[in-house]
Amino acid sequence: MTVLPMMLGSKEHPSLRWRNIASDRAHSFQLTVTVNTTCVTVSLDGQLVYTRTGEAVSGARSGARHSGVHLLAVHQVRGQVMMARHYLTYQPAEHARLREGVMGVQRGRVLLLVGVPEWVMFLGNAAESVLRELGSAWAARAAQGEAWAWVGVVGGPTIAEGISTRQLGQYPSASLHLSAYLARTSLQDKERCSWYTVPSLQHQVTFCERYEGYNDLCTCHGTYFPGTRMLQEVIQMKEVIPVVVITANKPHHLYRLLRNLFSIAGSSQTEVLVVVDGAHQETLDLTELLNVTVTVHRPEGIHSNRTNANVRFALYSVFREFPRADKAIVLEDDLLLSPDFLRYFHHVAPLLDLDPTVFCINAFSSNSYSDTASDPRVLLRARSYPMYGWMVKRSYASQIINHWVPPGIGDWDWWLTWEDLRKGRDVVFPEVSRTFHSGSAGVHVSGFEQEIYFNRMIYNQVKQVNLMDVNLVTRAEYDQRLSLDLASATTLNDHLPSHDLCGLTWLTTTTHHPPAPSPTTTHHHSPPLTPTHHDPPPRPLAIYLYATDDNDDYGSYTIFLMEKAGRRVFSGRTTGPRDKGVIRLRWHGVVLYLVGCPFSPFWYIH
Repeated sequence: MTVLPMMLGSKEHPSLRWRNIASDRAHSFQLTVTVNTTCVTVSLDGQLVYTRTGEAVSGARSGARHSGVHLLAVHQVRGQVMMARHYLTYQPAEHARLREGVMGVQRGRVLLLVGVPEWVMFLGNAAESVLRELGSAWAARAAQGEAWAWVGVVGGPTIAEGISTRQLGQYPSASLHLSAYLARTSLQDKERCSWYTVPSLQHQVTFCERYEGYNDLCTCHGTYFPGTRMLQEVIQMKEVIPVVVITANKPHHLYRLLRNLFSIAGSSQTEVLVVVDGAHQETLDLTELLNVTVTVHRPEGIHSNRTNANVRFALYSVFREFPRADKAIVLEDDLLLSPDFLRYFHHVAPLLDLDPTVFCINAFSSNSYSDTASDPRVLLRARSYPMYGWMVKRSYASQIINHWVPPGIGDWDWWLTWEDLRKGRDVVFPEVSRTFHSGSAGVHVSGFEQEIYFNRMIYNQVKQVNLMDVNLVTRAEYDQRLSLDLASATTLNDHLPSHDLCGLTWLTTTTHHPPAPSPTTTHHHSPPLTPTHHDPPPRPLAIYLYATDDNDDYGSYTIFLMEKAGRRVFSGRTTGPRDKGVIRLRWHGVVLYLVGCPFSPFWYIH
C-alpha cells in the first residue's frame, strides 16, 4: 500500500504543490517509511536513517524483535533525526512509556510514528489518547496485525497517515509504504525560547537543537537548568557517600533519574559518577551538560554476562574515582527516587560499620505495597538481594569484585546471595521503598512483570522521615525485638479462614481491631495518603508454616502469599526477603509474621 499525502495548509492544487516541492529540494525534505513482516525502514532524502528487523510474525509466532511502535523526531530545519526509540507495545506497561516519549518532544518538531504488526496488542488508553491529540485518525482504530504510520508536526498538522488493513484469513497485513514531502522551516520563522539568547546557556541550546525527547530540559517555559542542583537543601552528612549510576544506551532514562536526584535534599553535596556501557555519544553529551563525571566501560559479553561485567566495573570505578569514600550508593537508570532518598542512606550508613552481619543497605523493599507496608520509619533486615538502589562498603566491593560471577552462571544479584559470598550476612531495607522501578521491556523486567508487580508498588513521598534508630537493626537487637513480638502475637493457625485473608474475617478472633489501610506512600500514578498511628499499637499476628530450610522447597511461603494473600505481593525470583525463616509484612496496619518451622529458630516461641 502506498500513500502520497498532500501538504496541508497549501492553497495550490496538490499536483502543482508536489511538483514545486520536489523541484526545490533546498526548502524541503522527503521522508519515506516501509513496513513489512520482517522489518521497518525509514529514509530521509533517499538515505537510510533507521531500520529494525526481526522474524516474520504469524498466527503461531508472536513478539518479533521489530514489533511494537517506533518513534522518531526529525529537526524541522536540518531534516536530521534527533530521536529514535522503539516501544514493545505487544507487552503491558510500554504504552505508558510511549506516551511519555511523545509528550517529551518539543513543539514544531516533525514526528514519525510507525506501528509494526502486534503493536496494538497492549496499546492502552494513555497511548491512544496522546496519538489522537497529535492528530492521528487511525491509530485507535487499527486491528491486530495491521501496519500503520503517521507523520506530522508536534503542535501542528498531520502531514501524512497510512494503514495497511488485513484481508480475510491474512495475518499480518500486507506491506505499507508511506512517502511525504515536508517543507523546511526557516530559522527566522522558528519559535525560539527566550533563554536561547543567554550566553551561559549555549551548551544547553546546542544539546536541545541536536537531541529530542528531554521534556523540561528543552522547554521554553518551566525549563530545568543544570545549575538548579546547587540550590537544593543541605542535609547533615557525616561522611562522603558518592552515587554511581549504571547505564547503557538509555539517555532519556538517565536524564529522568539525574533530574530526580538533583532535585532532592543533599544533591548539591553528593558526588555522582555515571558508568556507561559503551561509548554512546548522546549519553556522553548529556553527562557533560549536567556536569557529572562519566567513565565508559568497554562492553564485555552479551545479555546477562554483559550486564554483570558492567556492574562489576561500576563498583570498581566509583571507589577508584572517589578514594576518600568508604561507602557508595549504586543506582540503575530506570528508577524513580523518594524525596528523602539521600537522607535515608546517610541515616542508615553507620549500620555498615556497627554490624558485620550486614553487607548491603537497600532502598527498595519487595513487599512495599499499599496493603503490606505503611510505615516509612521502619527498618527491616533479611536475606535478600541488592536491589534497585543499594549501598555497600569499599571493603565488601573489593571482596566481591575479586570473586565475581563467572560467565554463564546467572545474574550478578543472584550470585551475591550464594552462601560462600553472603557468609550469613543480611540486607537492611525500609518497610516502605525509597525507589520505584519505572522501566519495562528491559533485560530483566518485562512489560508483564512491570504491570503485574512493580506498577502496584508504593514508595515514600515524605521529604523528611524520622527513621528508627539503626542500633535497633543490629543482629542482637533485632532478634530480641522479633522474639518479643512473636511471644505476644496472636496466632492464627488454629482458626485461619479458608478464603482470602484480606477479607479480614479473622478480626473476630483477635483482641485488637486493625484499621483500614492508610499508606503514607504511593507510586507516581496515585495521590499520597496520610498514615494512621496506633496508641497503643495492635498486637502482631503470627502464622506458622512448614519449612525445613530457607529455600521454600515445599512452597509453604509461596502458597500462602499467592493464594491466601490473594496474589497481592511481589513474587518475582523470590517470595520475599526472609530473616531466619521469618517473613514480616504489615497487613492492613497490623504486623504479620510468617514463621517457617521447624527450620526457623523462632518456631519454638509458638
